[in-house]
Amino acid sequence: MNTAFQGPILAELRIKLRYVPIIMPEGMRERYPARSRVRKKENLYDCAPQLKYEVFVEGTFSEQVDEYLRGIALSAPHLGKLGASQQQIEEFKRILKDAADQIGRTGGVVH
Repeated sequence: MNTAFQGPILAELRIKLRYVPIIMPEGMRERYPARSRVRKKENLYDCAPQLKYEVFVEGTFSEQVDEYLRGIALSAPHLGKLGASQQQIEEFKRILKDAADQIGRTGGVVH
């Protein structure tokens, strides 16, 4: 994914995405709400969504990858606030979809 993010459409975009998903069982979720936010001065998006704990405990590898990438995808609508064009946002979403497809086909090993 890092190589894809450095492709021609996203190369000139100087946004930093910091991904820190929150994965807590019921009973702890209330104390650890999602903490995503735009930090314009730093040209940074802190993506800290609350992911589905049960998926990581009981789900298949494919379900876990989907949930992990779903959390990253929540960043897409906020990238425009940091200067991303609609084309760059669509490319970001395409890269995430391609990553999910690639990981699913290779059993977890992305080539």
